[in-house]
Amino acid sequence: MNETFMSYLWKYRYLSPEITTESGDLLTVFHPGDQNTESGPDFFNARIRIGETTWAGNVEIHVKASDWYRHGHHSDPSYDHVILHVVYEADRQVFHQNGVPVQTLVIRDRFPGWIFDRYRQMMQNQQWIPCMNQLLLSGEKGFDFWAPALAVERLEFRTNSIRQVFHDCGSNWEEALYRHMAGSFGFSINAQPFGMLAKALPYKIARQHLHSRFQLEALLFGQAGMLERVFTDEYPVSLQSEYCFLRDKYNLEPVEGSLWKFLRLRPSNFPTIRISQFAGFLQRSQSGLFDLARSGSLPDIMEMLAVEASDYWHDHYVFDKTAITRPKEMGPASIRLLIINGIVPFFFFYGVEKDQPDVCEHFLGFLEQLEGENNALIGQWKKAGLPTQNALQTQALIQLKKCYCDRKRCLECRVGEGLMGGRVTGDG
Repeated sequence: MNETFMSYLWKYRYLSPEITTESGDLLTVFHPGDQNTESGPDFFNARIRIGETTWAGNVEIHVKASDWYRHGHHSDPSYDHVILHVVYEADRQVFHQNGVPVQTLVIRDRFPGWIFDRYRQMMQNQQWIPCMNQLLLSGEKGFDFWAPALAVERLEFRTNSIRQVFHDCGSNWEEALYRHMAGSFGFSINAQPFGMLAKALPYKIARQHLHSRFQLEALLFGQAGMLERVFTDEYPVSLQSEYCFLRDKYNLEPVEGSLWKFLRLRPSNFPTIRISQFAGFLQRSQSGLFDLARSGSLPDIMEMLAVEASDYWHDHYVFDKTAITRPKEMGPASIRLLIINGIVPFFFFYGVEKDQPDVCEHFLGFLEQLEGENNALIGQWKKAGLPTQNALQTQALIQLKKCYCDRKRCLECRVGEGLMGGRVTGDG
């Protein structure tokens, strides 16, 4: 038994209808209260009747009554308004600070055994998600209502790292977007070195060379630590010469070239190709990176990201090694990922910081318009029968898996609640 399951029983009123407190008084629950996930009592603003007296206040849940003292509630004023202590085992009498006993309800043997069996099966299930068996059979629709909130939850989680970048660059919006988008061009595998590259080459310097793709690539490849050896091809030799001049001019220090990962990547995803494409993206925004992205519609932003590596890379994936001639364009799937992982989280953060919910809604709407991701995790959700048509749904499913399923927070999950027998509605 644990407090999570007990809170579920209390919240959804799975306790026997005829229940009495430890003092022998009949208990009637008008409203179980609002569940609290922060510090303080487990449920706020409950309304109950004990005997002939109606009470309004808070409810605390514990496996053992003695946990009240073990958790220090007896000396915490925030627990003075607890009107009911719900426990599995009453191993000790509990008192408020003023010496008045806390009304106690023992729920052992006062709930359906089948619901605990179902919960235990989920907790013991070793499949990809705890409820996989039930989900395949149920046609559960709780996710449909929950998906927008889950997608927002994921965006709110991601704003923490964006906020750190924003503060690191002196609350400069254009510099912050530049660094964040650089990390996005790394597509998770090379996100960290891309972020380090952007930090090593401030946007105020890169911006001065947006007129020249050659100079921009010299700066980017040089600061990436990729121009530190002897070359034979004319293009990298020229880049190296130009970089040496610009490095001395701006007193630059490159990042360590060994940080970049090539292993197990498709050649079209090599960091060399992505760096050149990033240069193209920066050139597209000569009028101002931040303003262009902020004011653009989804088609405008997709066009801005539809960049191509420079001519040298048409028949190369790495320096000094020729390959089959093929223009290295940013494909539709990659453009969608840059919007999902780059543009949308950044401007959702902007809307939050500026207290502009309409901006948050505008960029959240991009997710509904974009096709969903197609990866191994989403493939598993497809097998489970949950919708994956648009990016809002797939982002919600990523959040569901990482923050609920993997941690077995089944009773905090609306899908899990539905499968357990709880009420799933469209409201909060």
